[in-house]
Amino acid sequence: MKLGYVIAALVLAIAVIMLITFTILTGHKASYVVIGLVKVPMSVPRMTVSSVFTNGSQIPINYTCNGLDYSIPLYISNVPGNAKSLMVIMEDLNAPGGVFIHWVLYDIPPNITELPQGIPAQYYVPGIGYQGINDFGKIGYGGPCPPPGPPHEYVIIVLALDRELPPLNESDVYLIRSISVGDVVSYGVLIGYYGG
Repeated sequence: MKLGYVIAALVLAIAVIMLITFTILTGHKASYVVIGLVKVPMSVPRMTVSSVFTNGSQIPINYTCNGLDYSIPLYISNVPGNAKSLMVIMEDLNAPGGVFIHWVLYDIPPNITELPQGIPAQYYVPGIGYQGINDFGKIGYGGPCPPPGPPHEYVIIVLALDRELPPLNESDVYLIRSISVGDVVSYGVLIGYYGG
């Protein structure tokens, strides 16, 4: 009888230890927010990201496939001093096939406060950084180009990273997956809408 109590106590103790371990691990995983394909830590300071349109408003037609398809100009402030590089990611969160990546620009010097409109569609842009291959299959920026229907939500995320990424002529998705939550020391978000 006593042996049964001992075994039950051991099983209970193991279950409690497993529950505590699971809670700790789950709590650690819950310490970030997922924005499309991007994971950002909740505990880092926020940067300010703005453009020629206000946050939550319509993206002007010149930055879309129906206009000149210029890359969106960005103004970045409050970059932390421990940032080694910046990364810009633009996602369509309402694409029919899931998250659609429109742009990844990376290894941007952390002292840059402004990205001009119309960054050339080339792998390396002197003084600015490198660009990946978007989900259109092209290098650089591909503007909003949603199918007919309600406007889509486009999220521009600027990450401040504690490292530089090696130059890679790779897809935007690959580049996003090459960074971890722990690499991000700050981030900022700008949301725009287009379609209809």
